[in-house]
Amino acid sequence: MGARLRVFLTQKQDKTLFNLRTAKVPQKVKDRAEVIRLNANGWYVEKIATHFNWASQTVRAVLHKWEEFGIESLWEKPGRGVKAKWKEEDIEFLSECLKKEPRTYNSFQLADKLEKERSIKLSPDRLRRVLKKGIIWKRASPSHKGKQDPKQRAIKQSDLDMLELAAAAGESDLKYLDESGFCAWSKASYTYYKKGQQKRIQQTKNRGRRLSIVGIFEPLSSFVYGLVIGGVDRKAYIQMMEKEAEEAAQMKRIRILVQDNGPIHRCQEVKQLWSKWEAQGLYIFFLPKYCSEMNPIELEWQHIKEDELAGQMFEDELELAYAVIHGVEVRGKRGDYPTQRIKFKSSHPT
Repeated sequence: MGARLRVFLTQKQDKTLFNLRTAKVPQKVKDRAEVIRLNANGWYVEKIATHFNWASQTVRAVLHKWEEFGIESLWEKPGRGVKAKWKEEDIEFLSECLKKEPRTYNSFQLADKLEKERSIKLSPDRLRRVLKKGIIWKRASPSHKGKQDPKQRAIKQSDLDMLELAAAAGESDLKYLDESGFCAWSKASYTYYKKGQQKRIQQTKNRGRRLSIVGIFEPLSSFVYGLVIGGVDRKAYIQMMEKEAEEAAQMKRIRILVQDNGPIHRCQEVKQLWSKWEAQGLYIFFLPKYCSEMNPIELEWQHIKEDELAGQMFEDELELAYAVIHGVEVRGKRGDYPTQRIKFKSSHPT
């Protein structure tokens, strides 16, 4: 039996190979560097092969190339492998299309676009692997940024930042108000299920009426809300605001409610109450138009819909209401803040 194949490294060589473990180099280069270091530390070829799940011949080839060419042997020689049909400019083209065009694309549509507009033919599967380096498949979301007034938004954001600093310093209370809605047929979402099978959610017979919610959120502190079948009207809104104004007066503390420019927030009946509320210590801060992302309560609605209700179908409005209440309570427990439900004096309260 011949002598065992063994390489020997200088201290400098060992350090260079060790540093490759965290360097931005291909994984194959890192593996080959580790093979050489393990062999230099006394590992036999067979043990290294088992460790990497390689053939012994592959390990020997790495060691022989190291002895002959040194550090250069760790990289692939130029020209090896199948020539790529695409260039970086083609991927940048797709990236710009995804960024600028007001629509979504799947891999089949992108492959077709690449062939028609760049004369590059790639299969959808191959294109997915190419895009994996910088472009991933993810959920899109609607946006109103194109309708925003940048100057007005910047001014309002600056004002809101100051209000947040004042609240953090304990000078006032800052809360966020908004409305949202739910229906008995929740949007299907992702779920864990058996491989090769798709879980199907059966819709109920009737979609039912819309269930609306109005909430007042003080991040990390409280969430007060009320439910109503149909839309939230000015009476329900005024009831919520009156409650906040009374609490502000009792605590003798300034309270600011951040909200959008919804019709019920600015109707004549509500405007007539502004001076009364301000005398009690309650002030309203209106967000600029089409800037819902400035209101953190929007994320609470999103989590309730996508995490707590997604993929569920409800027989009627009552069952849906119980699910929404449970979802709000779950969010409160996770955020470690109390929740409180207000019962409205309306024709369709829940």
